[in-house]
Amino acid sequence: MKSIAIPFGFDGGKVTSTTDQDTIVRQKIIDVLMTNRFERMGVPNYGAGVQGLVFDTIDELVAADFKLDAIAEIHRRVKDVTIHDIIVEESFIEETEVKVTVLYALPLSSMNSLVFFLSDTLTEESAL
Repeated sequence: MKSIAIPFGFDGGKVTSTTDQDTIVRQKIIDVLMTNRFERMGVPNYGAGVQGLVFDTIDELVAADFKLDAIAEIHRRVKDVTIHDIIVEESFIEETEVKVTVLYALPLSSMNSLVFFLSDTLTEESAL
């Protein structure tokens, strides 16, 4: 299977693409996590909306609630992947930064991890 490579680019006048299954799955997982509900036209229930956690105080209940919904959404939207865990942690250095770790496995492969940081330059004190 072929997919558009992220970041989007051109190579020799053609859109860059990838056929690596792990890369495709990683891109799809990030897409599901980063998309907010009602953001996609025609698919209002798509996405897990991890951006909503940037300004939240992330305690055990918030993390567990997000994890449950996010794993269910990834299972609905990304084929041939098993999500073992999603760990969401607040950054101790930057107030508005969240570290997201996704532990997943593809069929006939060992467990892989996907780690990304989500930050926002806006705070409660930012001028409008």
